Order: sequence, then C-alpha cells, then structure tokens
Amino acid sequence: MTTERAAAAVPRPDGEAAGSGDPLLDELRALAAESPCRARVAGWEYLRELGRKDDRAAISALFARGRAPGELDGRLEGLIVGSLFAIPEARLANPLLAIDPTWLGKTFDAASGTGFNRLIPLARYAMWVIAPGYRGLRRGGKALEGFDFDHALGTGLIEPHIPVLALDYGVPAYRNPSVRTFPIKRTRDEIVELVPGLYLGRALLTMRSGEIRTVAHFALREPVAGLRA
Repeated sequence: MTTERAAAAVPRPDGEAAGSGDPLLDELRALAAESPCRARVAGWEYLRELGRKDDRAAISALFARGRAPGELDGRLEGLIVGSLFAIPEARLANPLLAIDPTWLGKTFDAASGTGFNRLIPLARYAMWVIAPGYRGLRRGGKALEGFDFDHALGTGLIEPHIPVLALDYGVPAYRNPSVRTFPIKRTRDEIVELVPGLYLGRALLTMRSGEIRTVAHFALREPVAGLRA
C-alpha cells in the first residue's frame, strides 16, 4: 500500500491546513487507530522515500513530533533513513555501509534493558576496515550480532528535548569501538514512536570538542505479518 493511498484512506484532521507541518503523520496516526499494520507499512514506505531524497529537514521534523516509545522487546527491522551526515568520521563508513541492507535492525531485551544490532554476514569485512580491532561481532542465526547497548527512557540531549528511548553504547563491558572511522562508543541513539510499532531514531555523536551532533537517522518497525522482520 502506498503512502498516497494510506493518506487517502483517512480524513484530514479537523482544522489541519493543507500545508501546515506534515499532515501525513496525522493521517497515519488516524489510520493506526483502525488498522495498525496498514499504518506501519505505509509509514515505513514514507520514511524510505524521505531517505531516498535524503530530506533531512522533513526527517528531523517528523522526529520532533514523535512520542516516547512504550516497551521495546525482541527483533525489530531496521532501515537507514538518508545518508550519514558529512563529518570526517562518516567519509569511510558511508560507502561501506551503503550495501543494501548491511544493517538489519536491532534486538531489544526489555527485561534487562539491553540490546544489540544485527548486520548481514558480509558486514564483517566492512567492519575490519572501519572498526579494526573490534571483536564483539558474533553469529546469531543468519545474521551477525554486536554493537551492544543499554536502553532506558530519557530526554533528547539536543533540540528537540523530547522524551525518547535512549541507547547507550558507552558501557565499558561492551568494548564498543571508539576509532575515528566508527566511533560508536561515543554515539547515543534516541528513538521516538511515530505510530504503534513504527519508530524513528537519530544517532548523536559526541565530538572530541564536546559538541553533540546528529549524524544519522534510522527507522525501526515491529514485525508485520507476511513481511521479513
């Protein structure tokens, strides 16, 4: 189902001007009240389209309207939304991670407040280049697992300072890399819910200067019947 058909499936919210903000999000939320799966699929395709365009302004605006996620648990499918931003740390990682899809998503354990990322097996060779010395990748079924994190509810570190689910990669026990080409140990992911089961995240990198920058956006979704999770 296309985003255009999803938008046409529900009325525009009362009082919403045609050009104000991003009315499609309101329409997706209205659709989610009747058909959560349809809203999740349509929202995913909308994020994929924004990513193709690398429309950072629209992606950031959607993030600002996100809500604090409920409990995340289990395997969520992932999508990198747009390119990594133009910082020195991304110059090598961008082309190597452009293989579609290198990153498969994240797995959460709600009980322990921990989780990890999932990647395709070929990602091991890219990681030898951008994260030399990292030995945390392990086989998990048909995917690689690694880049572990702790997660808890928090508040956005930069604008917008909204409630988020924050992912901490800096836990010493995880031994995540902090090399210049892949400084994930200095990265904090912040996740908001757009519609039930569909989430938008931003990756924040703390620079050596102490400045915090958004360096990427990504999407997550809970499994949809009939689709790969």
